[in-house]
Amino acid sequence: TLLRELLPHPNDGPVLIAGLGNRMITPDAIGPQTADHVIATRHLVAQSPAIFADWWPVSALAPGVLDRVRPAAVIAVDALAAGRLSRLLRTVQLADTGITPGAGVGNARAALNKETLGVPVIAVGVPTVVDGATLAHEISSQLGQPACEALDDLSQPVMITTRDIDREVADISRMIGYAVNMALHPHLSVADIDLYLS
Repeated sequence: TLLRELLPHPNDGPVLIAGLGNRMITPDAIGPQTADHVIATRHLVAQSPAIFADWWPVSALAPGVLDRVRPAAVIAVDALAAGRLSRLLRTVQLADTGITPGAGVGNARAALNKETLGVPVIAVGVPTVVDGATLAHEISSQLGQPACEALDDLSQPVMITTRDIDREVADISRMIGYAVNMALHPHLSVADIDLYLS
């Protein structure tokens, strides 16, 4: 329901789901894997408007997929970097202010927001990594120790994730994909979504 409240009215036009990230790097694969669980309906609504009259036209975009659409809104799904280990894969961030891909890992790209795209951008993010230096400094401060220098000496940042990241990313991506489907098509049940995605 929270996601549905951020969406424009269905009559305003189609919605584009942008699955951001890299499918080949598991902690960064939430966006593309979520796009796999979204029911793309734009072609169905266009081809059979009488049958799909109560469906919202939806397009899904992930790396390697290209389509032309003029959406009324964009839902951008991406992995995030957390400031605390306890938040990994336990928090879903929802914002109507857009997203700057890569910002949490020091690799910021162009922002996706209403100013840059001209339509509302709803960002859905899940933290999948914690910067090693941030974690070491947090532990040091909690122990009352001086700053930890061990990770400061690395030439490349070290990202830390969970042991079962593959399963957890698959599960959270499916959950977000189903939530997007239910927000866009409230008449669908989980069983209906399973059927349409099979």
